[in-house]
Amino acid sequence: MVCESHIKSSNRIVMSNVAIAAAVTAYARIHMSKFKNNPDFKLYYSDTDNIVINKPLASDMIGSELGQLKLEHTITKAVFLAPKVYGLITDTGKELIKVKGLMKDAIHNINFDNLQELLVKDATRQLTQEKGYKSLFDANISISSIIYTLKATSNKRQNIYVNGIFDSTKPFKYKDIIKK
Repeated sequence: MVCESHIKSSNRIVMSNVAIAAAVTAYARIHMSKFKNNPDFKLYYSDTDNIVINKPLASDMIGSELGQLKLEHTITKAVFLAPKVYGLITDTGKELIKVKGLMKDAIHNINFDNLQELLVKDATRQLTQEKGYKSLFDANISISSIIYTLKATSNKRQNIYVNGIFDSTKPFKYKDIIKK
């Protein structure tokens, strides 16, 4: 079954199936839990479709078949500041920086060392970027300069600092959240 929805002020038809999207996402979470809950690996980072762990996977887990993973990089050094905010240095020396919400032009102004400096407690770095906002109702597009603040953060886990340097995270406990 395909559900059609009509977007106001547009002739565009969006074809979607919420049930299939939910099933795919749920299956991905089940599949990723094999790594999140596995004592054989130290998990450094994960999101919907990737993991960073401390050792190679078995060869039958890597490939292009359904349920297998694609080995994208072998890394020698990494900094994880927040979900979808990280820097990696690969075994070939290539530096990869990912910052959700930051435009490519602004990301070019950040390097691995800049991210590493943000591991110090309360350290921040502010970047300015141009962002476009569209209003279908008013039929216009406006561009504004916005400030993007980079820092070690998590809304799902508590950051742990050792001697003022970010070390790890731990889950929030319900009773602690209620007190806040």
